[in-house]
Amino acid sequence: MNSLILYFAKLGFSEKDIAEFLSCIKTRQFSANEFILTNGQLENYLSFIDTGIVRYFVLTNDKEITFDFAFKNSFYCAYDSFYNRTQTQVYIQALTDCQLYSVSYDQLQKLYDKCETAKKLGRIATEYLLDKKVKRELNLLTKTPKERYQSLLEEQPKYIQQIPLKYLASYIGVVPETLSRIRKRIS
Repeated sequence: MNSLILYFAKLGFSEKDIAEFLSCIKTRQFSANEFILTNGQLENYLSFIDTGIVRYFVLTNDKEITFDFAFKNSFYCAYDSFYNRTQTQVYIQALTDCQLYSVSYDQLQKLYDKCETAKKLGRIATEYLLDKKVKRELNLLTKTPKERYQSLLEEQPKYIQQIPLKYLASYIGVVPETLSRIRKRIS
């Protein structure tokens, strides 16, 4: 759980400050390609990725459209389902073996009621997810596929090699052949 403790330490929280939050953490493990959440389920966890990469996608006309990735040392969840307590329309899949540190919705609500630090931690996680979502939307609206690929390459260079080409292509909004041409031009 050191990665989670270090993450919050960088934000100014001591291990003592977050002890109650850490006591509610559940460690979950998923194998590569295993589904963490599927369409129609309720997201019950806000999770921090200790190791691995996860992919968010939707099915449209029997076609998978990847719309996000989450990497080591970051939070993730199907936020619409988690916060609104509704069934999700997305799939979340472990692309690599993953270890997650998760807090359940119910545990988080209890922590919010009795612990000011938990409210700050929850706010930080929510702000992170919202900021990520806004940046993704702006990238889709203002950048070319080549620029979107270059941004991902700059932000996550050591992980990009672990993501299959078809998922990267879907994420930046092109077919795999177009992404291959983009990669050749960048090299």
